[in-house]
Amino acid sequence: MKVIRLILIMTVMLSAALSVSAQKKNEKTVVFGANLHCESCKAKVEKNLPFEKGVKDLKVDMKTQTITVTFREDKNTTENLQKAIEKLNIEVKGIEGNNTSAKTQTGEKCEKSCCEKEGKTK
Repeated sequence: MKVIRLILIMTVMLSAALSVSAQKKNEKTVVFGANLHCESCKAKVEKNLPFEKGVKDLKVDMKTQTITVTFREDKNTTENLQKAIEKLNIEVKGIEGNNTSAKTQTGEKCEKSCCEKEGKTK
């Protein structure tokens, strides 16, 4: 009886571990080089992009001017995510690993058209 119970417990644990690894295989991480010139642009991305289908993780880095997105490949594509970013009036420079564009100073008036309407600062 103890042997059967042990075998059942091991079977359940093995099947749980396999299902977790199967879910991870469908995930993809993409790094977009973007023109994030002010905190308003960063906030727009952080507010809107998580609601795109399949997005599991999002990191926006003003210092390196990158948007890192982890998503499920069966729910969305890199091209659709790029279009979603561009709909927010943020220029996507390409898909890359690291972008070293100059960052803006906080507190300065942002003169980009996407922020003029909102009166935001850098």
